[in-house]
Amino acid sequence: MVDNPRPGAAPATVGVQIKRLYQMFGPHPAKVMPMIRQGISKDELRDKHDHILGLRDINPDIACGGIQVIMDLSGSGKSTLIRHVNRLIAPTEGEVWIGNKDVVQMNRWALRRFRREQTAMVFQKFALFPHMTVMENVQYGLRVRSVRRKKRQEAAEPG
Repeated sequence: MVDNPRPGAAPATVGVQIKRLYQMFGPHPAKVMPMIRQGISKDELRDKHDHILGLRDINPDIACGGIQVIMDLSGSGKSTLIRHVNRLIAPTEGEVWIGNKDVVQMNRWALRRFRREQTAMVFQKFALFPHMTVMENVQYGLRVRSVRRKKRQEAAEPG
């Protein structure tokens, strides 16, 4: 069950735990996964097998209540990784734990509730509301849930 803690789970100070995360784009991801584990190059995978490797064996632990910066070159998989945290995309393989909940195993109703109540994603600058302040953009998700202004402001304050 999703709400039960996983045996051997990280201490409560870890908010997000990603284990053995792979993302393969192409017609038959499961078929090429053994080749990935054997070390096939991204170029050979693309040219000979018509698949793109988005993520290979990603394993970060992100502290609860902290801020994590993910920085790398364009096309390295940063956005793909972030989309797994709220499961906008499902991984080819791997686990994504938020506290004691396995996001990968959530059914659509649990996932919908999780997205409404426990996670949020602010996309790059093109998706921010230009007519709102930074604080108003941060509070927007609570606003659409009809949370009162004072509560939104308190929740959005740093610290």
